[in-house]
Amino acid sequence: MPLSANRIWRQLPNEIRVSASKVFWAETTKEQKQFLFAALAKANNVREISVRRAPIERLVNWTAATLTLPDQIANNLLQDYLLHDHRAMIVSYVESLGIPHSDGIIEEGFDLASLPKERVQDAARTLLASPDRQAAELYLKYLVVQGGPWSVIEEVLPTGDA
Repeated sequence: MPLSANRIWRQLPNEIRVSASKVFWAETTKEQKQFLFAALAKANNVREISVRRAPIERLVNWTAATLTLPDQIANNLLQDYLLHDHRAMIVSYVESLGIPHSDGIIEEGFDLASLPKERVQDAARTLLASPDRQAAELYLKYLVVQGGPWSVIEEVLPTGDA
């Protein structure tokens, strides 16, 4: 089964889904929240207006408990969580590849296709050897879902849970 943002979301421990949900509801754009209101209403079989009026704690818990979300929402939840809680690791990884960035966000003009496969995989192996292996695996899986030159990372990820 191919790796997707939704599949990664489902495999996360509940405490990480709760943390990611807290970050999302605190920091995301109004447009992204609108999209999630509809998804949560459908998943919880309630009217959308009830979701919109729910307190933030309930929204966080509903989001964390919803294991099937639209891929774009799951992708945003993962991205926001990683940038909020693991930015230093992201900065370290992109710097190890010599990628120009602004606090972990890759500069738009950079051609990712110029990254050699072996270099991307070696940097991924180094990251997997870091003390926070769980966060490293999550970040690398997130990159694989982004496709392009990151897809080669899947070859170095541990098997069985990708």
